[in-house]
Amino acid sequence: MAILAWIQKELCHAAHCASIPLKRGVQAMSLMDVAAELEQVETLDALWPRIVAALRDEGFDFVIYLTVDADFGAPVLMTTHPEIHDGGDLAGDPFLEYCCHSYAPTLTGAAFLPRYDYLPEAARAFILRAEQLGFTAGLAIPVRLQGSSRFGGFNIGTGLDAETFEARYGDGMSRLRTFCLLMHRRLEELQGSAPIFEQGFRRLMVSSPGADSGEELPELTPREREVLFLLAGGLSRKECAASCGISPHTVSDHTKSIYRKLDVRNLVEAARLTKLI
Repeated sequence: MAILAWIQKELCHAAHCASIPLKRGVQAMSLMDVAAELEQVETLDALWPRIVAALRDEGFDFVIYLTVDADFGAPVLMTTHPEIHDGGDLAGDPFLEYCCHSYAPTLTGAAFLPRYDYLPEAARAFILRAEQLGFTAGLAIPVRLQGSSRFGGFNIGTGLDAETFEARYGDGMSRLRTFCLLMHRRLEELQGSAPIFEQGFRRLMVSSPGADSGEELPELTPREREVLFLLAGGLSRKECAASCGISPHTVSDHTKSIYRKLDVRNLVEAARLTKLI
């Protein structure tokens, strides 16, 4: 069975068991339904509109995917609203500078600007310009961190106020993050851009954070970092195994090694220690 189809089946079963509520008239697991279908998409031109449609069904009118290399160069931008970046340097997007030091999603947009009084004037001006176009409240979901050969991710937005946004999406961030992680992997596959893949090793969805991120984990192997991120993002061990192309038994071995190296007793402690939650 194809990997994403298998993940979709398992996640739908988990959703049924947990009685996940409906949101906006769309079943909470619809993102996983779409992810399973997108495994069959063979071109970027076909994939991107499907990603946009899935997130718009969730209420996000703005969908931005932006990555750059370690020097903030060679940008890759896919967006529903190119005018947000018109006339500006893509590397100057505050998402890259301020949201890619941690795997935790960040609330974005002018509605949350009062919470980030440390932002410089240029960053604030960028956010206010996006507000004029309708992006008032959103969620930044990094999929690779600064310190990687490439870093960046998704910034998805709405026209909601801060209170309404948090009430609507506060409990669904993990699901959105999992979807964006899977879509990032598919985008990389179609771009053929992952350096690890080019070296003949199965590409890892998570690279080692840089020393300035506050999350460097030199004691963990790249695979252990990947497993930790996926498990902290809400995937089961079986789902993690399918995503990584390894067995559930190997995932269990990696998990035990992670706990031992980090001197923690469970996944929550490990995720908190590494600031994944």
